[in-house]
Order: sequence, then C-alpha cells, then structure tokens
Amino acid sequence: MVGSEWGLLQYEVLAAFLFVYAAIVLRRIGGIKFEIWTAMLVGAVSLLAFGAMGLEEAISAVNTEVILFLFGTFLIVEAMVQVGLLQYLAVRFLRVAATPKRLLLAVIAFVGIASAFFVNDAVVLVMTPIVIAACGIAKVRKTPYILAVALSSNIGSALTPIGNPQNVLIKIESGVDTLLFVERMAIPVALGCAAEYLVLSLLYRKDLKGGFQGSLPEPGRMLASREGAARVGAVAAVTVICFLSADAIGWPIALVALVGGTGALLLSRDRRQAIRGVDWGTIVFFASMFVVMAAVEKSGLLSGVIDFFTPTLFSQGPESVVSIFGLSLVASQITSNVPFVAIMLPVFKAAGATPAQWISLAAGSTLAGNLTLLGAAANIIVLEAAENKGETFSFLEFLRAGAPTALLTSLIAVVSLGFILVL
Repeated sequence: MVGSEWGLLQYEVLAAFLFVYAAIVLRRIGGIKFEIWTAMLVGAVSLLAFGAMGLEEAISAVNTEVILFLFGTFLIVEAMVQVGLLQYLAVRFLRVAATPKRLLLAVIAFVGIASAFFVNDAVVLVMTPIVIAACGIAKVRKTPYILAVALSSNIGSALTPIGNPQNVLIKIESGVDTLLFVERMAIPVALGCAAEYLVLSLLYRKDLKGGFQGSLPEPGRMLASREGAARVGAVAAVTVICFLSADAIGWPIALVALVGGTGALLLSRDRRQAIRGVDWGTIVFFASMFVVMAAVEKSGLLSGVIDFFTPTLFSQGPESVVSIFGLSLVASQITSNVPFVAIMLPVFKAAGATPAQWISLAAGSTLAGNLTLLGAAANIIVLEAAENKGETFSFLEFLRAGAPTALLTSLIAVVSLGFILVL
C-alpha cells in the first residue's frame, strides 16, 4: 500500500476486483450471466468510469504483444480446423493412447514437454481444441482431459526459462544460467507431472475406466483436403520452429505468431470465417485483465501481502524458498502470476537475489498458477478455448483439481530446491 492509509483509489480497485472475482466464481449475479471475459471487461470499464484509471493509463497497460500473439495463433488454429488437420491430429492422438487412462497420461506428458520448450499459452491454445475433438470422437468425458491441459502446461513450463512469460521475464532480468535452471527444475517438474496424474486419476476414476466407446475413424477421413492440410501444416510447423528460434532471428514471438497467422489466413478456405473463428472473448479478457491488474498494482493492494513475507524472503537456506513459494501462492491468485512476477522483479534485483532465489520465484509463481482459475493466464486460455467449442468447467471444478495439484507440486519443489539442492 502507498503509505498506511486507504484512500478512494484503494476502495474503488478493491470493489472492482471483488466483483470480478465473484462474477467469475458464481458466473451469475442478479440474474445476469457472466462469461469470464464479460466479468473482466465490466471490472476494467468500471475502473475507467470511476476514475481509478485514466484512459491513457489503461491503453498503455495493455500488452499488445500478448494480444497480437493470441490473434495470430487463433488464426492458425482456425485454418487447421477448416482443412480438418486438427481433427486428423485428434484421431492420431487417440489411436496412440488406446484407453482413457493412457489418453490422460499422454495429454499430461505431451503438454508438459511441449510447454517446457514453447510458450505454454501457445501450447494450450493449440492443444485444447485437439483434446476436445479427441474426447468427442472417443465419447469420453472431456473435463479431466481439459483440466490436464491447463495443469500440465503450468507444471511443464516450469522446467525452462522460456516455458512461460514470467520465466522469460526472470531470465532477462536475472541472467540466470539456462542449464542451471533446467538442472534445478528437472526433479520438481517430473515428480509434479506424476502428482498431477495421481490427483486427476483419483478425482475422475469413474470416468477413466474401460476403453473408448465405438470404433475410431480412419485419420485420413478427417481431412477436407490433403493438399490444403499439407500447406496449413507447413505454415504451423514453420511457425513453431520460429517460436523456438525467435531470439536467434531477432523476432518477438508476437511477430512470429502474426506472420504465421497471416500466412494461414491466406491459405484459409473461408477467410471471413477464419476471422469470425478467432476467440475474441479471450482477447477481450486479456486486454481487460491488463487494465484491472495495472490498477491493482497502482493502488498498492499487494503491499500488505508482500510485507508479510519480506523478513524471510531473502534469508539464507530453506526459509527463503518457503517464503518465496508462500508469497507466490497467495499473490498469484490476486494478480495472476505474470503481473505478480513483474511487480517482484525490482524487489529481487534491489535485494541482490541469488540464482536459487530467482529460480524459486520462477518455480513458485508458475506452480502457484494451478491453485485457482485466475492463478495463470494459461488456465483462462484453456477455459475460453473450451467454451469456444461448447465445453466448460466451473471455478470450483478447477479448484477441486488445481488446489491439491498446486500444493503437492509446490511442496515437492520446496523440498527439492530448499533442502536437497545447495542454495
């Protein structure tokens, strides 16, 4: 908090934040239904209307790179759907998995590994519709697999400094060695994926019994045009390669996504439908979220939480790791993990944080993202992508799987980073 007294700004921001949280949890207030993007939009607009944020402040708060990244990736996904490539990949995926339990394991393993080397937001954007299509063909309940996409994307992305936006920020600011980062996070991530499988297997054990219902179609029948699928697939593959080599070619990932999306749009069978197929709800959510979280940061509402952990945050030994993880678990549910890390960067730099403490911040904020639906941007992308395909899950449904997963994986990481590895 700025000072120790609350003013009008703090009350306005708190009221807007509480409304957004309530609307997302309850999904209906006073007979009005609130999609998650609608709730965030109302929160952002109310802050502007009451003067808590100026229009120029709000515009500058929106991260245009994230918006362009999402727009470009949505265009690629829609082009894949039009030529049947997404459905083709879904059937191939099912044929490898063979049973519901193996499918869950395959989703966790594939998404976890992919999220370590690509930005996890892009992975879930592509994988959510593939997993939903696969579940529809196999006639199995979709919820455990959709949740697995979100949870494993957060866990897997903790392995490397390029797996998610907050890790990239930490890598840039701290200069922590990439190999050291991977070495320290390998055990927590591997055991974390196993913990996630255990949690989901127990919660959805009735839905994971037996085999798939009915026979699977031939993958080739899913393609509307083999030539078209090959072209769109080539664009998607080149885009993925460029994501991996973005630093080498000097392009930000937003530009990579935008170029790839434009290429996919040119190859699209119906360009107007491709534009309509963009998940505009997700884009509105993120633009609004940036405004709301900028207001939270401006108001100083997080200061009280940060101050509580400050005395032990940079102490020596396991106590520091425990404190960093504790702060991450709490604060990431208020601002989401990327804004939280952005707020903490100058604090860690000023304190001369050690590499282990920087890695703990990366791990703590990333794994904390699984605690609640608002903990990580990837969770929101999964929900919006699912709702775009006619599927959904509630805040409480996510919490039921996410909370034990987040707590177990955080405990594993704290033990590994704080007590086994040398600080």
